Amino acid sequence: MCSTHPNAAPAADVLLAALADARQRKEQAAQEMRLLLAYAREFVTPRPYRLVDLADAAGMSISGIRTAYTPADIAAVSILLAALRQQILAPDPASLQR
Repeated sequence: MCSTHPNAAPAADVLLAALADARQRKEQAAQEMRLLLAYAREFVTPRPYRLVDLADAAGMSISGIRTAYTPADIAAVSILLAALRQQILAPDPASLQR
């Protein structure tokens, strides 16, 4: 009698793939939160969002909000905003062909 189940490897592969997928979603969510926090604190005018409000919404402490994002995250938000402005200001190619 064989001590290993013949389908053990495929099940393990499915499990490992599911874990890797969950990890990727978690990392993506963390990146999204960092960008949103950077935007809320560095780009919203005339005043940034209050730390206490962001902490409540993010499920973090106030001190955690202060250190949650980096200068690289601020730069990424800046690039995203510039691209968005460019997209909004660029004329629609379909309207130019009339």
